[in-house]
Amino acid sequence: MAGRLEDRLALRELNDAFAHALDHGDLELFASLFTDDVFYRNGDRRLNGHAELEAFFSARAKSGRLSRHFFSGLMLTFVSDTEAMGKSSWLTFAGSGTPPIAGTQPFVIGDVTDRYRKSAEGWWQFAAREIDAVFVNEAIAPLPTSFEQKA
Repeated sequence: MAGRLEDRLALRELNDAFAHALDHGDLELFASLFTDDVFYRNGDRRLNGHAELEAFFSARAKSGRLSRHFFSGLMLTFVSDTEAMGKSSWLTFAGSGTPPIAGTQPFVIGDVTDRYRKSAEGWWQFAAREIDAVFVNEAIAPLPTSFEQKA
């Protein structure tokens, strides 16, 4: 399991890229961070596979939702040369409208559990991300479980 320092830095950068791409609407970068068979869970929202993930986050980007994500305490465990697990805590500010948005209360603080997989090309991706809220600000509306139109 050579190259652990490089792998640790790469996984840190993967998490940095997640926050940046999500917060700044870079859907191409965001989608590239995940494996084709990704499983993504945030509370009751469950997305299975790349197509569901792209559809949801594309709709999110069009919804006017603004956010800023910060993470800390990334703890990594390497399962093999191509698989790793991660645990971290995330702080999210969120709202809708034109910046600057009044108020500085966090929207949610959550625990995140990740499963990472290294591609054949040698770069790390999220194979699974599961988010569990620890603290929630109920004054800020959460995202819907789905952006699908109801008939």
